[in-house]
Amino acid sequence: MSKAVQIRSRIRACLATVFVVPCLMAQTGVPSGEANRSTQPVPSLQAVRYVPMTQKDRLREYFRHMFNPEAVLRSAAGSGINQALNTPSEWHQGAEGYGRRFASSYGEHLISSTVMYGTSAMLHEDNRYFRSGRTGFGPRLKYAIASSFLARHDDGSRHFSISRFSSYAAAAVISRSWQPPSTNGPVNATDAFVIAVGVETGFNVAREFLPGIFHSRPPVQ
Repeated sequence: MSKAVQIRSRIRACLATVFVVPCLMAQTGVPSGEANRSTQPVPSLQAVRYVPMTQKDRLREYFRHMFNPEAVLRSAAGSGINQALNTPSEWHQGAEGYGRRFASSYGEHLISSTVMYGTSAMLHEDNRYFRSGRTGFGPRLKYAIASSFLARHDDGSRHFSISRFSSYAAAAVISRSWQPPSTNGPVNATDAFVIAVGVETGFNVAREFLPGIFHSRPPVQ
């Protein structure tokens, strides 16, 4: 087994562990006020009442999500992982190889954003990140990880995000069309899907603990 395959297998195993617990939590849904009931809210944070998204809100969020600085960071993170794994190998290393991987990663991001926008509008899912309002590193970390798998509905409750994961799957599959032979198969699409989940989880942790930098929203009631 090559070194790249071994590293990729380890990444999948680690992210699979992160994936299982939130998915089990999502089966029963997490009420919107659960964060404030389970632990005492951070005194400096004022919880706001949850207001469902309008179609205008969704369209604004769609364009923001596609072209804001976070989109660049997200693509840079994904392409950095692939650069470290030398995937695809036909694109080689160096600046040119990284540029190709970045363009591919950003293309996946555009596809994912578009699919998420359409699907979330149909299912009335809100994938925006709202801070937990909790105290303590552990509870806040668990909330941030779980938020990578959950979306709010119009009543404020949180359930498994069909729109988010269908968008990751669509981007992973469609992007195989421009991948070279070594990475255009179903196994590589799975790798792209897992990396997307991992990157989103990392950003949600950053949104929770670095709200001043990532401009995350206040907790909701």
